[in-house]
Amino acid sequence: MSGLGEMSFGHIGINVTRMEPMVEFYTELLGFKITDRGHGGGGKGPELVFLSRDPEEHHQIVLASTRPAGVPSTINQISFRVKEFSMVRAAYDKAVGAGVEGIEPVDHGNALSVYFPDPEGNRIEVYMSLPWYVSQPHRDLINFDLSDEEVLANNKEKCSRDPSFLPIEEWKAKF
Repeated sequence: MSGLGEMSFGHIGINVTRMEPMVEFYTELLGFKITDRGHGGGGKGPELVFLSRDPEEHHQIVLASTRPAGVPSTINQISFRVKEFSMVRAAYDKAVGAGVEGIEPVDHGNALSVYFPDPEGNRIEVYMSLPWYVSQPHRDLINFDLSDEEVLANNKEKCSRDPSFLPIEEWKAKF
């Protein structure tokens, strides 16, 4: 939208039914820190838990005890970008180690991702962007039995054969 100037994403609020499993998931599995916790509305409102992984941001996530039991979440997914594939693998390993069900390791061509649900079914993605573009949607499964180097080499080899393949800087120039 013109006139708004530069804009970046700040934080997300998630309505939850069971606060403690959600706090444990985001702090223990994803490494967020609780920056504040309390009740809104002068202490009589819903419980709010503020979470961040960045000391420059007081909160990146706010959990609010405002979703009634039995009401499904309306969030499609929450995506966290990391710098290295080893961090995607670490998220995969932590989710497996925590017994999370429904883990999906996905090669999107331009990104390598692992998806898994939080305790209330919100879809979480941890991903690493790659320095090339291929048209989307693009979906292959990642084989975590391979080394990081093998996963990255397989991705690059497959993507370089895709007719839509472009170095990301060329794609950005066309944007």
